[in-house]
This record gives sequence, structure tokens and C-alpha cells, in this order.
Amino acid sequence: MSRRIAVSVAAGVVVLTGAGALSLAHAGDQPPVLAHGKARYTAPGDTRAGSLTFTTDVKASSGVKSVKVLAWPAKSSLAKKELTAKDMAAVESAVCKPAGGDTERCTYKVPVTRADASPRGLWHVAVLATAENGDTTLDTEAADFTVG
Repeated sequence: MSRRIAVSVAAGVVVLTGAGALSLAHAGDQPPVLAHGKARYTAPGDTRAGSLTFTTDVKASSGVKSVKVLAWPAKSSLAKKELTAKDMAAVESAVCKPAGGDTERCTYKVPVTRADASPRGLWHVAVLATAENGDTTLDTEAADFTVG
């Protein structure tokens, strides 16, 4: 092998190694990823309370710090206004448990009574996931359900 080719190959290995390290460092800085979001609404009956349950998987390489959940009617003032992370700061949190690797399964459950008088129709579930490193992901329509 000529000296020129050997130097080119060595330089290529150095460049690729550096690019790989940069890619790994960048991958660690990715915001949380939401997957498999699902909402289940059970209407209250005459003798029993109903409920809203929302589950999602949250993957964050630095760990999951918090997951905030807000259910909102599609025909509301929120439909005209874009929800922000600041809007989500004061809403209730989901309970998260390890689901393998750097993923946690997060569940939000709230009872629904007849006195709640939720507007009928389509509802959306907004989710704000915050990683331990401070990165956030906001999905204003992570799941839908219908109040009948």
C-alpha cells in the first residue's frame, strides 16, 4: 500500500471517528420522544364515577423529569390559541414508571362525575414531556377521545 493511500485511509478513519462521536453527543441532546399515546374515556353512570385515562411512552436519554397532561375540548378557546409549554406548567402530572432502557410509561388518570358536566364532542389531550436535562416536547394533540 502506498504511503499516500495509507495517509488518506488514516485521515478518513479520524474524520469518521470524530463524526461518530459528534453524532453520539448530539443524540444525547435530543428532546423527549412521545409514542403510543392513547386516551380512554368512560362516561359516569347513575351509580358509578367515570374516568379519563391517558397513557404514553416517553423516551429521554437523560431521563424523564415530568410529564404534564391537559384534556381540552376541540370546540373551545384553546382551539383558537396555540398551547405553549408555559400554558402547560400548571396542569396536572402523569405518573411515570420505567418501561425498559431510557423509556418510561406515563399514565394520567382522573375521575369524572356527573357533576363535572364536560362539553360533549371531540376532546384532545395535550402533553408536555420534560427530560432531566431540561429539553421539552409539547404535543397539543397527543390523543383524542369523544365525550358522548
